[in-house]
Amino acid sequence: MTGVIRSPLARRLWQYQRERFPLLKHGPLILVFSGAAVGYGAALQARAASVPALLAGSVVALLLFLQMRIADEFKDLDDDRRWRPYRAVPRGLVSLRELAGVGVVAAAVQLALVLAIAPTALGALAVLWGYLLLMCAEFGCRRWLKAHLVVYVLSHMVIVPLLALLLIGLQSGAVQGGALPPVPLLLYLITAYLAGLVIELGRKIRAPIAEEPGVETWSALWGLRPALTLWWCCLLASGGAALLAAMAVGGGVMEIQAGALVALVLVPLLVVLWLRLRRLPALLEGAAEGGAEPLALATALWILALYLSLGWPGWLVGRG
Repeated sequence: MTGVIRSPLARRLWQYQRERFPLLKHGPLILVFSGAAVGYGAALQARAASVPALLAGSVVALLLFLQMRIADEFKDLDDDRRWRPYRAVPRGLVSLRELAGVGVVAAAVQLALVLAIAPTALGALAVLWGYLLLMCAEFGCRRWLKAHLVVYVLSHMVIVPLLALLLIGLQSGAVQGGALPPVPLLLYLITAYLAGLVIELGRKIRAPIAEEPGVETWSALWGLRPALTLWWCCLLASGGAALLAAMAVGGGVMEIQAGALVALVLVPLLVVLWLRLRRLPALLEGAAEGGAEPLALATALWILALYLSLGWPGWLVGRG
């Protein structure tokens, strides 16, 4: 692919994507996340899910996570220069100015897609952008947040349900579905928030041998076993929230069917993960190598199963 790209800037940006924002890694999960939000919105409306809303929402979501990655490049530049000079920006592969340009272009594409699919969702897009800007500014208290990492993560994770709200708004606006019931909507947003915490915790738990100077991980902050315990708590909480969100859709038999589907998918997976990971702390503590992201596969499987069972059945509403 790199050989086909002729522009030097495009080649450098493509390489940046490969290193810092690999599409093949993030793309499928973002598609499932977007489809779940659109499908859940369709189920709340008892209408067919909108394919244009899914396509536009997936692009908007992908670009938002890219913008968050770019924002991190700005925030982490000093630490990267000191501890991680091999990364793209400190070693000169791309400049912050070039990445800022990419972020602006991404915002223009997001705006165009929302205007084309569901102008009524512009307010949700504005709120999303506003929160992203607050995150970039570290809410005006960078030093305090850096000293209180739990608050840092809890505050930054709000961006995930705000994105889910925008995606549901794209569905609602695309089919002119009117107001959505507040309780199921709130439960879905809580599920998205907790699922985001599962991802955040999972990607920053490492074996002791894999800890790096200057890299803040939960396993280094709290210890491996407490960090794993908290990951399990968030995983269980996200599953419980997903079950409640499923049972809040529709009424009567539909509630029971939706809840049963989520339970039938998540409970067996939970058992499998427990059987596979119950000895993980001992294995990681004695590891002589590796262990950089030992929960990556388990986290991905859980998130995929959660969103596929909760939101994607909404694509069957109003069809067939």
